[in-house]
Amino acid sequence: MKLFSSSESLDFAQDGAITARMTIYPSSPLYRISEAEATEYGEEPLQLLENGYYEYELDNPSHSVVAETGNGILRPSVNPNRKHCGTIEPGLNTGRLGFVVLDCDGKTAGIAAVEVRSKKVEYRTHYRRMMEDITEQCISLLMELRSPSGLRFAPDPGRTSETIHQRFAFLRSLIGSRYFRDALHRISSHPHRRWEPEDTVCDIRRGFRPSASGLRQLAGGTRRMSLPAEHPLLNTVVSLPERITVCKNVQTDDTPENRFVKYALLSFSSFLSKMRHKLEEIGNGADLRLRSEIKSLEGELESVLSAEVFRTVSDPDILPMGSPVLQRKEGYREVLQAWLRFDMAARLVWHGGDEVYGAGQRDIATLYEYWVFFRLLAIVSSIFNLDKPAVEELIEETGDGFGLKLKSGKHLAVRGSFESGGRKLVVEFGYNRTFSASDSHTKEGSWTKTMRPDYTLSLWPAQFKSEDAEAQELMVHVHFDAKYRVDSLTELFGGNNVDAEERQESRGTWKRADLLKMHAYRDAIRRTQGAYILYPGDDVPAKFAGFREILPGLGAFVMKPGSSDEELSRFIHDVVEHVCDRATARERQTYHIYRANEKPSEYQVRQAIPEFEPESKRRHAPPTETFVLVGWCRGEEHRKWIVREGLYNCRMDTAAGSLRLKPEVAGARYLLLHGDGAKAIPGLFRISSQGPRVISKDALKKRKYPGEPRQDHYLIFNIEPADEFDEFDWDYQKLENRQENRKSAWPYSVTLSELLTAQRLKEDKSL
Repeated sequence: MKLFSSSESLDFAQDGAITARMTIYPSSPLYRISEAEATEYGEEPLQLLENGYYEYELDNPSHSVVAETGNGILRPSVNPNRKHCGTIEPGLNTGRLGFVVLDCDGKTAGIAAVEVRSKKVEYRTHYRRMMEDITEQCISLLMELRSPSGLRFAPDPGRTSETIHQRFAFLRSLIGSRYFRDALHRISSHPHRRWEPEDTVCDIRRGFRPSASGLRQLAGGTRRMSLPAEHPLLNTVVSLPERITVCKNVQTDDTPENRFVKYALLSFSSFLSKMRHKLEEIGNGADLRLRSEIKSLEGELESVLSAEVFRTVSDPDILPMGSPVLQRKEGYREVLQAWLRFDMAARLVWHGGDEVYGAGQRDIATLYEYWVFFRLLAIVSSIFNLDKPAVEELIEETGDGFGLKLKSGKHLAVRGSFESGGRKLVVEFGYNRTFSASDSHTKEGSWTKTMRPDYTLSLWPAQFKSEDAEAQELMVHVHFDAKYRVDSLTELFGGNNVDAEERQESRGTWKRADLLKMHAYRDAIRRTQGAYILYPGDDVPAKFAGFREILPGLGAFVMKPGSSDEELSRFIHDVVEHVCDRATARERQTYHIYRANEKPSEYQVRQAIPEFEPESKRRHAPPTETFVLVGWCRGEEHRKWIVREGLYNCRMDTAAGSLRLKPEVAGARYLLLHGDGAKAIPGLFRISSQGPRVISKDALKKRKYPGEPRQDHYLIFNIEPADEFDEFDWDYQKLENRQENRKSAWPYSVTLSELLTAQRLKEDKSL
């Protein structure tokens, strides 16, 4: 590979003749690889770099150039006198980039192409491995749907160039892979042989192994020769035949196993030839690279068939499917598997693949997104019990084969279940699930703009429908996004130098937008508890927990071809176990969110009230969750006793007026006293005890309780003046839930929010 720093030319051809030349001036790296390397990888020799910037100039000022795809990559000069010049900006497009030169009349004068290569060094290896993995997954799914013996008719190469391209992508991953090539090399260098008897004419003067047939030929063979006078056998035998036929064991390559391999390779080559001829009939110029790639793969197969081992191998008379050699011997085993799967791959169509390899593209970022889907699906299938096989969601039968329904922008989901510790969850794994903007907080969606993560894992209790789980804050969404172009965590998350990041942002070199997108998912999509990036790097996983638990959280995991998914699989399992735990802080938090949002607040509180508890200095509970016990005070003497003793008593039997120990009563934080005339005593008392205690009638008397206690026992609260409410006066008539008439002396509770609506303004204190 040669790197150019000055300029390089690109020739345009039509009908086999060079008709124009473009000179490319690079501001970014510009490469040229050998023809052999270009053929091996199915690429163009002249190669640009993604996100690069290049200038061009045509040798004929009357010519102009356009891109085959017309996607704005070519930008001609705005100067009308320099229309033959301009810039090339590939952006994130990778793969073949075709150019068409037009003459002054706007007619095609020639075509040419360059390759746009990824910045990642391993992109070629990644591309092939991911295509091979996707092919393996799809064929495995197909074999669940139909066994090879159930397919009676030979597959059709396809009627359109798009179908042929999609099918060839799978076939190339199957029979053009490194493993298949290694298998063929192993067969060529170490073929299976066997010993077979063979009749050979042997000169009588050479030694041979005695046999009954040989003795008979010695006695009765024709064309005999006399024995010399000094020969020891002259007295017994006068003459011997000049030659006899003897049987020897010789090694041969013409075995049923080698015949099968030859048959399989010829079948592959024949099908590829049909594909190429069909493309030639269609005659689409955009299929030149595809035809070249098919021909190259045909050439590889023909090269193997020309090896010495296959020259003497005859056509098969049977298919030795039960042969231990085919099933176990290295090389033969791989060819047998490829042959069994070839028929499946030749029937498969993947319209979503057009975005990856259509029109000569090599969109490795989109391919990575598809590849990650299959890896995540494998993890999901291993952890959860799927309601129905994934094949039923991913594969559909078409008129001439099978179609893979995976396509960018199209929602695809599988559903299953998980049970741990007595809690059963419904689990849904979705691809490209759209969360539409919605004003309703009880429905799924985003409260800002529509968002669509690459993958979403949703979990909720099996006793609820998904709509009810959303409405009651029981739904848990965890999102994943595939980012092929991320290389490291430093690039993704950066450091802690905010000033430096702001300078990068102003220069347009900021690289943390992916992290902010995860924050957007986490904050905007309702009931989202986690958002994570998947990228092909070499770092250890990064997980940021919002609190002490695994959720809510953000982070990133490494997922690349050839690496293990153990870390991510363990994380997903831990997430599900966490959701099954009913005692987590997240569970309590979502419950309170549900209760807080269940209905709008009835009251507004704008008064100056305490921000923290006086003793602990901890944050004060919200007024709507702070309860006040409203109690009866018989008069001034009773009030003085309450203040002096720091006690307030209530009846505790079943008679009318007895205190009912509801949670809001037992957990009340303050006490409000009121008396005759529906008037409340200014200020509040703080209830200092953890709930009421029982006190006897005699104990009350010893404390000089005013009047004669009528009950044997009472409930009693320990209280103290709440200094923070000394300046507060109350209009008891404004309390909506106050008791009337005989019930006015019965104790009850209100929230602090409700009580604050009855606060008397300073100018009203005289009323």
